[in-house]
Amino acid sequence: MNLRLPGLALLAAICSLPVHANKLTREQLTLFFGKDNRVAVGPAGMPWQTIGRLQTIGGLQCTATLVAPDVALTAGHCFVNPRGQLDPAQDFTIGLKGDKYAKRVAVTKVMVSRHLLRGLIHKRDGVYVPQSVARYDYAFIRLAEPLGNTYGYLPVFAGSRADLAKALAGVHKRMVHVGYPEDTQGIMMAHKNCLATDLQRDGRLGHRCDTLPGDSGSPMLATFAGKTYIIAIQSSAPNAKDRYRADNMALTAPVFYNSLQNFIKSKK
Repeated sequence: MNLRLPGLALLAAICSLPVHANKLTREQLTLFFGKDNRVAVGPAGMPWQTIGRLQTIGGLQCTATLVAPDVALTAGHCFVNPRGQLDPAQDFTIGLKGDKYAKRVAVTKVMVSRHLLRGLIHKRDGVYVPQSVARYDYAFIRLAEPLGNTYGYLPVFAGSRADLAKALAGVHKRMVHVGYPEDTQGIMMAHKNCLATDLQRDGRLGHRCDTLPGDSGSPMLATFAGKTYIIAIQSSAPNAKDRYRADNMALTAPVFYNSLQNFIKSKK
């Protein structure tokens, strides 16, 4: 999902399609603030084993994280194709490492905010999410099997925006980003100790973690008092030519926490 257009007024919804791994391009290095700080992590052990790859019927790929036995968290724009049409979820894969994986299950239900879908702007070069609805760029998926009973799941930060700001200050605004980017062909990549830069009033979080398409919906993790939480999910990044104008953007847990809990409790 890329950020572009004058004044940074709109967010372009761009998910990843499968690509061949290759040397990083100049544009990708620019997106990484000039240096690739990511490291490969194996999909075993906590918290890595809770993070998997989501694929839609149309072949779009995003990252999602188990947050309950049968529920995973990701970004809402992951279910909108470049033509602005809804692209239903196909499956969720856990323990992915290249061509191998531990488990792949079907997705039985997806919850995407109607506010997000109604606010999309359609242009010739893609589908855009205006800032007025960017706070609704989250989605929850229900899985055909309770993978969380086997692989575990991560707690989502339950406090307010003010609570999160205070907690981040206590760890010097440092966090971990982890996801399945488009350039590594199924290898999970983590940027450890990356910087949160700006917690905005609408609940979006500016940050300088290295992300690419495919990382949409991926978790931002922080450890408070010895416990690791999902504090946000990756939402957008600027095009390389606009890197100097903006940091990457994630959507923080206080925005969607209550909706997520309602989804987890509902079995319909």
